[in-house]
Amino acid sequence: MKTEKVIIEVSTDGLYSAYMPSDDYGFGLAGYGETEKEAIDDFYAAVSEMKELEEADGRTFPDLQFQFEHAVGYVVPESASCCVAEDSEGYNEDKSEARQ
Repeated sequence: MKTEKVIIEVSTDGLYSAYMPSDDYGFGLAGYGETEKEAIDDFYAAVSEMKELEEADGRTFPDLQFQFEHAVGYVVPESASCCVAEDSEGYNEDKSEARQ
């Protein structure tokens, strides 16, 4: 199992993103939300969708786990209801929610 870094950022408009900067697999993964937790949950939903797409095309989705890290200069808002340490575990199908 390979560990891939996932960067968490908050934009100037207050929206969060969680993305995998690696392009080693021929696909990208990203999630977005109004909170850090929503962005992480959406990231896991993107993983599930990509896994389904890869398998539908006859390819094997790589065995990955994810290490979430805040972007350089990221300041955790006082109102943050989630922290990266809580979600730094390996990919788990049960954490995925349907993307909307």
